[in-house]
Parts: sequence; structure tokens; C-alpha cells
Amino acid sequence: MALRLLECYYPNKKNQNIKTLLKDIDVIDVKQDEISDKLMQSKILIPADKTDTVIEILDKAFSKSKDYRLIILPVEAAVPRPENNEKKERKKSEDKKQERISIEEIYEDVCGEISTFSKSFFALSILASIVAAIGILYNNVAVIIGSMVIAPLLNPSMALSLGITLADTKLIKKAILISFLGFSLAVLIGFIFGLLLIIDPSSPEIASRTDLSLMYVILAFSGGIAGSLSITRGLSEALVGVMVAVALLPPLVTSGLLLGSNYITYAIGALLLFFVNFVCINLAGVLTFAVQGVNPRKWWEKKKAKKTVWKAILSWIFLLCILLIMIVIYQYF
Repeated sequence: MALRLLECYYPNKKNQNIKTLLKDIDVIDVKQDEISDKLMQSKILIPADKTDTVIEILDKAFSKSKDYRLIILPVEAAVPRPENNEKKERKKSEDKKQERISIEEIYEDVCGEISTFSKSFFALSILASIVAAIGILYNNVAVIIGSMVIAPLLNPSMALSLGITLADTKLIKKAILISFLGFSLAVLIGFIFGLLLIIDPSSPEIASRTDLSLMYVILAFSGGIAGSLSITRGLSEALVGVMVAVALLPPLVTSGLLLGSNYITYAIGALLLFFVNFVCINLAGVLTFAVQGVNPRKWWEKKKAKKTVWKAILSWIFLLCILLIMIVIYQYF
């Protein structure tokens, strides 16, 4: 059972008692300490899926105080081992609880890498693009897979989906900017290789990304769902990141290679594949976050977010239909 330790700092008042506030929650343990005449500290050990509920209760009770601070810590293990003492007579609505980590943790996991213009992000994007270009040119699948391992493309894509789900305009703008810069680097690296080297558009690794198939749509959609689930459940993102990179990095580098060698028609095919994959990943991300119950805490923000999610879903579906029509036209000509 995944656990979280919440460290809560709040005003020291006689009528404030954490245990009373959380009496209806399956809390594993609560320890309260008086730090000073004005400040209290409580350490709350809870199952990870209860984190959102506890945060809402604590925010409602203490958020107006300037002394209020809540720290969320993952717990590797606890001794004695917590017992699973869930009651059989719980309501069905409680049985259908969402198995995900708190919104704060999701936000930090997704936004940590794109909160600033990280040098490592751009360095890894350049290196991944170089490795991918070499793998594509030499038809070396192992090298291409290696480029996907180091490509930092998962977080910006998931940040865009999360920003839409939360109606967070700043996050959406940041995710779009970081994604655009990362994608541009991939095309640019491919373009430079295309200028310097002889490119054969009939080679297997290039042809596979210009001969468009609906199977790529399924691949990208699956990658988007897997990426969102890995984040909401606090799972390792490494392997899922590879799956997302499969759908994004090789088509971008391939389009750059073909543009640099003046194979414009083939380059358009690779770019169409990229855009289809990009739309599918973000559509799947928004749908998965919404189904997992990822939304703002305040009711007026929830209302706004709901409208944003529906608009985004319809927009992504519309774009996907347009792209699929373009693919059909591309294949015909």
C-alpha cells in the first residue's frame, strides 16, 4: 500500500485539533506537537489515495492563516506495517475510489522539469535528436531506441494535457513553448544531417515514417494514456517516456533529414505523422486526467476547467479528423 506523510504547520489554537478534523478519514497515524505558543505541527500518515481528501480538509481549516504550511512526503515503508482495516460496509462510491496520487504531487511531477528553461532539457533534446538521426540513417533500431530513452518529451506533452485539464493558462503556455523549442531542435538537427549527408528516402527507417498507417494513431493514443496513468499513479515514467518518444522524435528527425535533402513530399508525410501522434497523445492525456478526477479544488475553477476540457477534446478530435483527411489525400497523390 502506497503511503504519504503530511507535515502540517498551523496556528496554535485551543479549538483546533487535527484528529477531530480527520475523524472520518482512514488515517493510519497522527502525531501532534506544539512548536511554540503560536504554532503547531502535525505529522499525518495516510494511504496515498486519501491525500487529496486530507489536503482539502486542512486547506479549508487553515488556508487563511499565514502560518499554514503543508508538506507532502512519499513514504518507502513504515514500521509497524499499516494494516488494511477497510470496513466491508463502506458505500459503493467509496469502493470506487480513484487510485491516484494528489493533484499537488501530479503537478510537481509534471511541471518540475519545465518550470524553468532547463539546460539539461535542451541538451538531452539535442543529443537524442543526434542519436536518432544516426540510427535512422544507418537503419539501426537499437540506436533509435537509445535516442528515445534519453529524449525528454514526456513531461512537456503531459504538462499541456494537465494544463488543459486544470484550465491553467500559464502552464499551457509554458508547455507549448517548451514543446515547440524541443520539437524545433529535433527538426533542425535532422535538417543539418540532411544537408551534410546523402539521404535515401527508400531506406526502411525513413520509409516507415513516410508510409502513413492508422496503426500509428493507436500507438500514439496508447502512449498518451500510459503517460497520464503513470503520472497520476506515481509510477516510473522512464519506459512510458520511451513510448511517447517513439511517436514524436523519429518522425520529427526524419522530416528534418528529408527537408535538408530537398525531399519535400516525403518530409510532409513525416510531419503529418508527427502531428497525428501529437494530437493523439494530448487527446488521450486530457481524457485520462479527466477520468482520473484530476481537477481544481475550488468549485468555480472546476466549472471553468470542465468547459476547457470539453473544448479541448472537441478541438483535438476536429484536428485529428482534418489530419486523417490530409493523410488520405497524401497517400492518394
